[in-house]
Amino acid sequence: MKTGAFVIAALTLAGGAIFGAGSAVAQSGGVMAVAQGPNTQNYDIPTGSKPQTVIITTRDFKPGETVGAHIHNGVEMTQVTQGSFEIFIKGQPPKVIKAGESFMVPREAVHDGRPAAGSGPVHVAVTLVIDKGTVPRTPVSDVLIPK
Repeated sequence: MKTGAFVIAALTLAGGAIFGAGSAVAQSGGVMAVAQGPNTQNYDIPTGSKPQTVIITTRDFKPGETVGAHIHNGVEMTQVTQGSFEIFIKGQPPKVIKAGESFMVPREAVHDGRPAAGSGPVHVAVTLVIDKGTVPRTPVSDVLIPK
């Protein structure tokens, strides 16, 4: 099979798979395969906004380690999967987020974080929805964590 014919065949199969998946969701009433828990967060991208990039990553923190104050050209949604994490968002009181809980940082809000006192190691799953073409994080000089 020639390369062009192979690509067309692959795209046809992929299109059929996507169409079939769409009809399966429609037939199931739109129920997700994995139930949404109480910490589900939704973020609507405003109509006419800049194109967005989604970055999904994980990060580990040792006791005493901090994130460092920074901002994002978009929003951050983070779920703590191990330990307890203390989040500092400028203009808000600090919050301790325990394993299984999540938090959202608004667009361009200065924030910092660290493992909560007595937590031990912390593991987080981070999703950023940022303006396409911007850096994932921009450090700032604000000090949010008391020494």
